[in-house]
Amino acid sequence: MDAVPYLLLGLPILALIIGGPLLKNRLRRGASEAGDRAGKRFATEQLDAALDELGTTLVIHAAEDRAREVVASAMAKKQREYVIRSDGAYGIRFVEADDTVVHLVSVAEGTRVQIETFREYFGFPQTVPLWTDLRARIASAAGAHGVAVTEGPAVRYIRGERVDDRNVRWVRDA
Repeated sequence: MDAVPYLLLGLPILALIIGGPLLKNRLRRGASEAGDRAGKRFATEQLDAALDELGTTLVIHAAEDRAREVVASAMAKKQREYVIRSDGAYGIRFVEADDTVVHLVSVAEGTRVQIETFREYFGFPQTVPLWTDLRARIASAAGAHGVAVTEGPAVRYIRGERVDDRNVRWVRDA
């Protein structure tokens, strides 16, 4: 009996038995690394979009006193989410009343409404939809008061101090 055909058949089988687990681990590691890269890219894109939305400002074409009336009426039926703070600023609550702090700034066109600082929870700013809603409510309230509103210049933010072991407070980039 000739051993060469059996040897030629046995070598690939032996290679699969020995190399299979090595090849499987290498493929699994490559897929895991590709998934991590895609996840980080997605998270970065989502954060950039959130920062752009939080950086959107609103100009109320009225003096600050009149603008405060407009903002107060916009917040009137949402006291759980929106807080008028004792220091004259406004808070947007995700958990705490100062999760996002909104200021009114006097500008040549009137009064600009902008976020000064916000806190992230779970590694991401959670008050983006509330800020979008507040801007829409302010625009609606301004219309009811006969005051014009336009979008203002964008504001940029940088990561600030650490609030706890997982979250930071973002501040306006000067």
